[in-house]
Amino acid sequence: MNYDTMAVQAAMFAGFAFEQITEPVPKGTDVWMEAVYVALTCLTLGFELCVCMSCTFCCIFGKGLALRGPHGARSVHVAVDNLAREQKSVFTQFTIGILGYLLSNILKMWIFFRPRIALTVSIPLAIFFLSIVYYVVIIVDALILDDDKSLSGRFSSWGNYEHIPDLDETIHSPRGKKQTDEMNKNPAARSLVVSPNRAKADRQGRLG
Repeated sequence: MNYDTMAVQAAMFAGFAFEQITEPVPKGTDVWMEAVYVALTCLTLGFELCVCMSCTFCCIFGKGLALRGPHGARSVHVAVDNLAREQKSVFTQFTIGILGYLLSNILKMWIFFRPRIALTVSIPLAIFFLSIVYYVVIIVDALILDDDKSLSGRFSSWGNYEHIPDLDETIHSPRGKKQTDEMNKNPAARSLVVSPNRAKADRQGRLG
């Protein structure tokens, strides 16, 4: 769910940055201001696109590994561990992209408008920028758990079943087919498999 939310928001900011970078800069703009403006916009576009691609791949292949993994419960644990490991880096890219977008808009005001208007707009934008940084730090510090304190997401009751192979894979694999054919051809080998269960049923019948 976290990856889905970040993918949607990152796609929106990437669209804003793409529209911004295609808009031509007025002539006579200082070179350093134009360079910083374009660099911040490219930074936003690049990071947000990375977030979109990372979230898409994690949602597709992570869920696929958990549901169709060849090792059963162990595949679920591998998917959960890798998704949790990638979440911090993806969230960092997402945050850097948003901050770069805000900074580029502050510079945009100085490029496209007169200094008095640019100063009037830059003050609230700077306040919002500092507020976002402040609240991000506060929320991350209050809600995100350390690795040694957070739950691993593992199902402890599934631990005994992690090394059990998949039944369909075992039956339809070349080795499984060979064993099945041998048991069908040799009734004695089949009786070795059936006899323990039959003996157990006979003992329960006598006790009953």
